[in-house]
This record gives sequence, C-alpha cells and structure tokens, in this order.
Amino acid sequence: MTSNARFDTHDTVVMRRFFRAALTAFALASPSIASPSIAAQVREPRISLDSATSSAPHVADLPASAFRNANGSPRLRDDQYAFVRRRIVPLLEKWSRDDRLAIAPAYITALILKESGGDSLAVSYAPALGLAQLTANADSDMRLMVTEYHFQWMAPEVNRWPRAAAVRSPTATAAAIHSLLARGAVTSRTEFLFAPESSARAALFWVRLLENKWTTAFWPGGDGPAARAKLNGGRPLTQHQMFDLVTVSYNRGYIEVKALVDRYGADWVSHLSELTGGQAEAADYLERVRAYTTLLQAH
Repeated sequence: MTSNARFDTHDTVVMRRFFRAALTAFALASPSIASPSIAAQVREPRISLDSATSSAPHVADLPASAFRNANGSPRLRDDQYAFVRRRIVPLLEKWSRDDRLAIAPAYITALILKESGGDSLAVSYAPALGLAQLTANADSDMRLMVTEYHFQWMAPEVNRWPRAAAVRSPTATAAAIHSLLARGAVTSRTEFLFAPESSARAALFWVRLLENKWTTAFWPGGDGPAARAKLNGGRPLTQHQMFDLVTVSYNRGYIEVKALVDRYGADWVSHLSELTGGQAEAADYLERVRAYTTLLQAH
C-alpha cells in the first residue's frame, strides 16, 4: 500500500461513519431490501453501531433460558452466562463507544455465547481457545494486520498479550491443551485466549478487522470491491450481507468465505455445507449468532 492511500485516525473515523451512514441510507431507500418499516429495519441484527444513534449501546438483560440450540435444547449454563453478563458485557458496552471500533456489543456477546457458552477455558477440536474461541492462526493474522497504518493503534495492546508456545504449536491437539490446562502448565496468565477479558477484547478487534476485510480495497482488507460486485451489483453491502460475511468468516475463515462468494455470488450462503464437508455446522452457526444477536439488541 502506498503512503498517499493512508489517512490519519481522524480521517479513518470520518470515512467509517460516512460509509455506515451511506449503507444505512441505501438499505432504507432500496425497495428490494428495505424492511416494511423503520422499526423493522432497526431489528435487523447488526455488527456495527448506527452512527446516527446517540444513545449508549446496551445489551439486553435476558435469562440464560432464552438462548437455545437449534434443536431447542438449552445452550448455556447459568453460572457461565452470569459470568459473561457480570464481567464481559459491561466491557463490551464500554469498548463499543470507541469510534475506531463501534462494534455492537450485542453481536460480540452473541458470538461468545455461541462459541464457548461462556466457558473461558473451552478448547475445540480446531483447536480454538477460550471464551471467544479464536485460533492461533487467527491471532497470527491479527498481529500482522495491526501493523497496517489504520490499525497500528491496536498493535501495542495486541503485542503485549501473553502467548503460550505449547498451545500454538502446529501439532497441538485439543487433548494435549486440556492436559496442559489441567496440570497448570498453561493458565490465563500465560495465554491470553484463556483470560476472559483479553479474549473478548481480541474478538472485538478481530471482528473489526474482518469488517474491514469485506469493505475496503486495500490491505489488510482488500475484498470489498469484489464482494460488492458479486453480492450487490457494485453497490454498498447491506447490513444483512455484512452480518453473513463477517460471522461466517469468524467461524470458518475469510479465505474459505471468499472462495464461496467468488463461486456462487449472492447465493453463497446456500452452500455453507461445502465449508464443513457436508455437515450443517456453518449454517447452524450463522443462524444461531443471528438469533442471539437479535435477542440481545436492546430496543
């Protein structure tokens, strides 16, 4: 990227607000995508905060029983959900007021509830780790992306998070990491992904970077023009389209999502099963995060 394509922090914030305002105006004005009423449009689950809204972002306070798996079974343990409500949600609400981020706290809360159910020591088969279930590969991408001018403000914080080499080895398995945790060889003090606050903060940063990935023409974004062409005839992406792109990218990786978008265009979401070997994981993930975000958006 050349230096004349860069903008200072103030210019970046102004451009970000302009883009979101234009996106919202386009969505409301287009008969093909507009909701029957403004109230219905507000209920659309969203990633980014509406720059026209002056009220502080708030996450609806609901009981754990409100959150269900696709088969109707309970998703959350009461104690783990209470922990997220008490320790994490207030931080997400506070952080969302930073114009450089402006990511809806309801969305990050929904991701966390779907990813780990509020278990700060969760380890998946991937292995993805902790409250926000980020992988070592996603963390490596994030550390590279924050070297770019627009996101250098993130770098000091990202780089000081502690990282345990044992859980980041290419040969590390979920079973091995569980063993390390059980023996105390890895803790929240030696691996930030197991520290709830840092994990939530990293999820917020990663979502902001993924949003950039799908809206801009320059690194660490770059897929914005192609996404607009493939999905919306070159016009700004709708909130719904951004929700799909960022959410599935968080779950499966932006490279795989880009391949689906390139191959199927606007119909890419109908082919999510191809991301998981014919299983329904990605489709269920998107549907659940959408449902949880809708529940948690305070109206």
